[in-house]
Amino acid sequence: MKQQLTDSKSVLILGHPGHELRVLGWMKAAKPWVIVLTDGSGHTSEPRIGLTRDLIDEAGAQPAELLGTFTDEQIYKAILDQDFAFFRQIRNDIAAFLAVKEIEVVVGDAIEGYNPSHDLCRCLIEGAVAEFQQTTGTTPLNYEFPLVGHPAVWSDHPGSECYRLNDADERWKRERIFEYARTVGGTLLTEVESFLEEFGPNALVEEWLTASQSAASLAQYKQTQPYYETHGQKQVEAGYYQQAILFNEHILPVITALGMDLA
Repeated sequence: MKQQLTDSKSVLILGHPGHELRVLGWMKAAKPWVIVLTDGSGHTSEPRIGLTRDLIDEAGAQPAELLGTFTDEQIYKAILDQDFAFFRQIRNDIAAFLAVKEIEVVVGDAIEGYNPSHDLCRCLIEGAVAEFQQTTGTTPLNYEFPLVGHPAVWSDHPGSECYRLNDADERWKRERIFEYARTVGGTLLTEVESFLEEFGPNALVEEWLTASQSAASLAQYKQTQPYYETHGQKQVEAGYYQQAILFNEHILPVITALGMDLA
């Protein structure tokens, strides 16, 4: 299966630039097309998509046309405005891309309740893959990876695959992660340092891809508040945003509009 993960026509689909750091070794080996929904500007208006494009080029991967097309503010506004057509168009564009490139392996963000853009990215992937299957009769392998916690947190899930880096690629990955984090600074650098302090240097050696299943966990957020709701309220209080994004009020209707049934 490892050879299939690296030798097939593949695409990496991310909500934000920087997520590729979690699967940098696989990206270098598989050389996938890369789709990134936002430019990573957050509330700072300082995009970091250029850093990700540089990594894509260095790894020998291929940037798709949909690469940092939207600002985070545009995504959040579309969520708050319940602009279903906006998200359906993104889903359709991704599905069309899968068909044109005859994609065999899809890898992307997972649903963790950490950030609404991350979770919606996975929903868009699921919708695009479903549309691709319906129109072409082709079923690509569909993998996700965690953005929070240890890379092997889902290693016991059915359909999990491990891409293990050799020493040279692990050093390259470590250097690029710190280079990226130091350039961006702030929260990202703190997160990288905390990650290595908590999990140790060997956590960078293994990259776990899990057969997509996190969408099944979405229903829990009807009753259990996701992290991004409490964090979003703090951002509102800090003056970064005017309104927090809520699952039941904002995310659930978008998911439903994309054709996902959480009943």
